[in-house]
Amino acid sequence: MGSKVIESEIRELIETYLKAWNARDFEKMASLFSEPITYVVPNGTLHVPNRRALISKLKKQFSELEAEGFDHTEIEEVVVTQCNDTTSLVEMRNLRRLRSDSSELEKRDALYICVLQDGVWRLSIAMACWLGWNNP
Repeated sequence: MGSKVIESEIRELIETYLKAWNARDFEKMASLFSEPITYVVPNGTLHVPNRRALISKLKKQFSELEAEGFDHTEIEEVVVTQCNDTTSLVEMRNLRRLRSDSSELEKRDALYICVLQDGVWRLSIAMACWLGWNNP
């Protein structure tokens, strides 16, 4: 499989994830992850054992976001770096969580590690990053 094909598949995965995120389709979001799932966030590392637990985590997260007026997320740039035949890094640069009036609730970068599992690319590890952490 060529790197352009892999990049295309990873970009499609991220696009599908963002659409599911903005639609609050928790089942779809969870289906895009490998098991177990790891989140590395400012207050520590969260290990989520399976998709059912991820759905529960996402519902709680969205409840908290919506209490702050969250409407949807936009990503300015997605950078895909293939590490080997079964692993890729995805940088989501300038990820913005927005309210319905388009004011910013939060702005950050994110880094995802994607793995090829049973012939399908999946999200595996998600990490919240400082805005601009890896910009040249």
